Amino acid sequence: MPLRSDWSSATCPIARSADVLADPWVLLILRELFSGRTRFDQLRDATGAADSVLSRRLTAMTEADLVEREDSDEARSGYRLTEAGRETLPILHAFARFARITDPEGSWGLTVSCGRCGEVSESADWCATCAAPLDADSTRWARRSMGGEPFALIAGHTA
Repeated sequence: MPLRSDWSSATCPIARSADVLADPWVLLILRELFSGRTRFDQLRDATGAADSVLSRRLTAMTEADLVEREDSDEARSGYRLTEAGRETLPILHAFARFARITDPEGSWGLTVSCGRCGEVSESADWCATCAAPLDADSTRWARRSMGGEPFALIAGHTA
């Protein structure tokens, strides 16, 4: 028996999106790709996923056009976000915002701020202070696991 339904051909756009994005491993992989970790071993170590789990998710994410393999001269390839993958950033911001709402003391440790004006965002996709979009090119995250200092997201490049 399958663990969940296949919604890939559903007429509802939320169901179709959930078919790709509702997997927690996919969200964690996206988080790490935005943070600059692009190689398989970096993604495995940062997410704690088993090799087989990570491999299956990266294959599914490639098939869904969220990521693409980035071949290099080195022995191992990396992954980069496609345009569709970059469009998932507000979803990750919404998760971070939800965590702040449910844990107001901030022990979960992800702050989203605008790279243009520096203000912490209370929105998933727009800066309330300067009205700029919070995209991969202009967003800063501060994560306790990375020392708590704001860092620029890896905007990557699209196919």
